[in-house]
Amino acid sequence: MPIIINKKEISDDEVHAEMQHHQADSLDEARHKAAQALVVKELLLQKAYEEKLLNSLDDSEEAKEKAIDALLKAEVKVPAADDVSCSRYYEQNQQRFMDKKTGDLLPLESVKTHIQNYLHTRSLQTGISQYIKILARQAKIAGFEIEGSDNPLVQ
Repeated sequence: MPIIINKKEISDDEVHAEMQHHQADSLDEARHKAAQALVVKELLLQKAYEEKLLNSLDDSEEAKEKAIDALLKAEVKVPAADDVSCSRYYEQNQQRFMDKKTGDLLPLESVKTHIQNYLHTRSLQTGISQYIKILARQAKIAGFEIEGSDNPLVQ
């Protein structure tokens, strides 16, 4: 059964071709992951086109990737992890910062950059996920459901 996103069809053949890129324990799970990836990509491409970051939905894959990157950079803003956030994470996850040889706790200053990068990446992933759910909620999608897109907290 094809998937339709705002009148754009994703065929079963496209989903089956995408399945090779998604490890899964079953064919159904691989199909679901492939379909989700294609739906998300289509939502982002349509929004990039709407925002004039893409000349045509038939542009090259490189142009599409650049447009999606530009869209996400423009739409998903996350703050840098501050000292308080880093300290809190360090205190709550000390077992992760134990020296394997000595068993001593590594000082915060020696792992602070790692923590900042981790917290930033986690925030960015959350922001992108929420943005995709917003796009899904605004779109007309048939044949697939993005989890959480009907949550009233995602606005």
